[in-house]
Amino acid sequence: MTRSSVESIDLSRAIPPTSIELTEGLQHVLSELAADQTIAGRLRRNRVGGAEADRAAAAEWLAHRLGSAPTVDRVIVANGTQSLLGLLLYHCVKSGGRILAEELTYPVLVPLAKRYGVEVVPVALDADGIIPDAFRDACYRGGINALFCNPTVHNPTASVMPQDRRMEIVTIAREHQVVIFEDDVLGPLHGSMPPPLAQFGPDVVWYIQSLSKCMALGLKIAYLVGPSAKHVQNLVQPVTNHSFWFPSALAADVATRLIESGRARKISEAIASLSEQRQRITRRVLQKIPFHSASGGLHVWIPLPSSLNAREFVSMASAAGVQIRPASMFAVCIGELDRRIPEAVRVAVTSPETDEELTLGLERLTSLLFRVVGEETHSARLTS
Repeated sequence: MTRSSVESIDLSRAIPPTSIELTEGLQHVLSELAADQTIAGRLRRNRVGGAEADRAAAAEWLAHRLGSAPTVDRVIVANGTQSLLGLLLYHCVKSGGRILAEELTYPVLVPLAKRYGVEVVPVALDADGIIPDAFRDACYRGGINALFCNPTVHNPTASVMPQDRRMEIVTIAREHQVVIFEDDVLGPLHGSMPPPLAQFGPDVVWYIQSLSKCMALGLKIAYLVGPSAKHVQNLVQPVTNHSFWFPSALAADVATRLIESGRARKISEAIASLSEQRQRITRRVLQKIPFHSASGGLHVWIPLPSSLNAREFVSMASAAGVQIRPASMFAVCIGELDRRIPEAVRVAVTSPETDEELTLGLERLTSLLFRVVGEETHSARLTS
């Protein structure tokens, strides 16, 4: 069967499934806004870092993960994680600076940092996330301004950093005066996970949480909590005229009303439930294939047999009608650490519209994997 005759199934994008609760919540909030006689006036001006009501709602929302609500003057509302990272790179790291990141990390980080003249340096991982000794050694070598990390359901490996290691990472950062940019984008979907780094080190952590995974990607709303009101003021004051990072007033109103009404929590819980349903399907279809996942996660991580090259496997999967991503797409590559890139792939399980589409995509991957490994084993026997 040729590639053109196979309907493509996208398992590459880790986006949340659409819940009935989201549809109903948006319908309710948008109907309220449509009837609101003050809506035009509220859209007349930009919201630099969010209006006070937006920041108050954000603080209420973030209390679920942070243990308590941060004060409103420590909170910023922006139009997405990338804008917040840009502000932090510009303010905390600066052009010519260096930032550490997990050796497999958010793919946008490296090109984004390059735009700000910042070098991204990889720090080694194991099954529990950043290796503390590797972080400490990098700090001792000097010239490091910050650490970017994703300790809760890491993208792409799905690892969850244990609580004791989180505390150790914060301690090392304090000792070496390195600030931490913590991306907790999946935190709202995982209530039983360890607390964020920000709970152990609010003095050294800039905490980022987006609504892109727990509500809707298209809202383009993300929240940042700074170490103090003064830190936040110093971050925002120089860029009050740079509107690229401001939240859309309409999107901010929608998010704020969803939170204030309690609908946001119901939406997040529904997405977590749907994601876990997808994980159950994945466990059933991939039962004979080793993989890593986290409860309620939007993706899984599949280490490939040593004989398989991840990029080649991704190409073969594409030809079979399944889109996935290789480990190299997430790699921070510098010198000797190039060799640490594993032969593995990330498979998003919530991107398909239906359970049936996910099942078919996973079945194709399973069949392909067994076929390729079987052919290589047979070839090895013939040449031995």
